[in-house]
Amino acid sequence: MTSEHFAGKYEAELKFHLSDPAGFLERITLAGAEPFHLNNHEIDCYYDRPTSEHSDSTLKKNGISMCIREMQPSGIKLWIVKGPDASECEAINIDDCEKVASMVEKLGFQPSLRMEKNRSIYFLGRYHITLDYLPTLGHFAEIAIMTDDEQAVPELLNDLRHQALALGLEDSQREIRSYRQMLEQTRSGIN
Repeated sequence: MTSEHFAGKYEAELKFHLSDPAGFLERITLAGAEPFHLNNHEIDCYYDRPTSEHSDSTLKKNGISMCIREMQPSGIKLWIVKGPDASECEAINIDDCEKVASMVEKLGFQPSLRMEKNRSIYFLGRYHITLDYLPTLGHFAEIAIMTDDEQAVPELLNDLRHQALALGLEDSQREIRSYRQMLEQTRSGIN
């Protein structure tokens, strides 16, 4: 069951600000959500090429993000590449974050952002729901589903909207920016 939830090249995902995380947790629990990993401390280290006078071809400018993620106490370690399409998301399990970071740096990439969050993951039917807390950004819920069929993404997003409404989430709570974008804007003084 676990591998099915995270299998696929494309991710249909909706993110929502949570003003009442305990109330949302109660609603998903009543709806039958099953815990997968709870109360993990997650560290994402993003990598990119440095800009120079000869090249400004960074991953970010091409709509791509690459990060190495470690979650504790679950012990999950991932190498994740998202983009350039907003729904493209590929990840592989890794054994050693430091070794992968060393390899990535040998290829000319440098750390560009470190992000920490607390994350709990639940399964509700075919969806996975993450409850996240980022100290400078607040509480969020993400409802997502993975697929290998890029053409299915719009229909899956529509399904996610219905599921979100059924769980008491409203369009006014939607957040379209990634955590990375939000953190970068917060650090540069843009909200």
